[in-house]
Amino acid sequence: MAENRRNQPNPYRNDRGRHGGEPKRKTGMNMKKVFGISLCVVLAIVGVSGGVIYKLGHDLYSNINYVADEEVNTVEALPEHVVEQMEEETLTPDELAGTKKVSADELNSIHDLMSSLADHKTVSDEDVYNVLLVGVDRQDQTWNGNSDSMILVSIDKENDRVSMVSLMRDTYVDIPEVGYWKLNHAYAMGAGPLLCQTVTDTYKVEVDRYVAVDYWNLVDIIDLIGGVSLEVSPEEAEVMNGYIDDMCKRQLEIDPEPHFVPASGGNLYCDGVQAVAYCRNRWVGNSDYQRTERQRYLLQQLLAEVKQMSAVQMTEKMRGILGYVTTNIPETEIWGMFSELPDMLQYKIETDRIPYDNMYETINVNGQGMLVPDWEPTIERLHEFIYGENE
Repeated sequence: MAENRRNQPNPYRNDRGRHGGEPKRKTGMNMKKVFGISLCVVLAIVGVSGGVIYKLGHDLYSNINYVADEEVNTVEALPEHVVEQMEEETLTPDELAGTKKVSADELNSIHDLMSSLADHKTVSDEDVYNVLLVGVDRQDQTWNGNSDSMILVSIDKENDRVSMVSLMRDTYVDIPEVGYWKLNHAYAMGAGPLLCQTVTDTYKVEVDRYVAVDYWNLVDIIDLIGGVSLEVSPEEAEVMNGYIDDMCKRQLEIDPEPHFVPASGGNLYCDGVQAVAYCRNRWVGNSDYQRTERQRYLLQQLLAEVKQMSAVQMTEKMRGILGYVTTNIPETEIWGMFSELPDMLQYKIETDRIPYDNMYETINVNGQGMLVPDWEPTIERLHEFIYGENE
């Protein structure tokens, strides 16, 4: 091949030859030909690369559990054993002492106020993508489970910012076609689509999609990532070990001993069992309010682990992780985010939770503690946090 190339004329030589100016026109024609060939080669490389990227992305997406909204499992009533379990979760007399006992008229007034929120405009922005991250708690596969962790993640591509707002599970809401109950009950009755609709109707923020993970699968996801660094207090360590013992013996059927954390706590590099035990803890600090804080902290720490990975490592990890994820994000929509992912990982992250401090009351409804936010200022504050002052 090298010999053939040496014997071919060089199209880049400015050589008139023996026939005056004629070869010069031929060189110009050859230059156009070379340019055309070069362009075709570049386009071919781009096409092949695009094909490779598409195949890689398609192969990754094929691992995910995509469920179209019309295919979700909606129910009119929960299994009997689930109802019995929920009835056992009624508050103790001491816990009820911290709630407000409301009359039927007062409860109707709360309902009327919530109904009036229908007049508020639901906000959306083409530069802000809202995804609801859902942590599902269930002991078996006979039902959808309760969404005991709900984090509204808003990706603001205009301002390179991600906001994470925990929506507390005991918030008293009106679930479409179901009625008034805890926010986490929406997932039990209609999975992701009903929960997204409930959040949209209640908080007046257009929820684009949801991503749901079973708590038990979260153990595997964290192990696939390789663990996560968490700052743990001695009080948190004690409760973690209680959760670890219960999870290992009752659900995972493994020896809990290797997973116990030091009683002194500290900066620990946690495996999946330890990390999930950490984020389930509501017994240290301010009950469920501080648990949501732990959940957001865990998510931020996991993102920090992912940022340190190479593209190859990230791709390999994603192959396993996506198998544990349920979502209604279609593949065509994923592609729009694929090229922006490296930039998104560098976005500034800000967090919060609802109900906001000093902007709610806790009422007693059939022995259950329900959180009732001050809806007007709560919605206004949430919109400002996600979209800015000029939303």
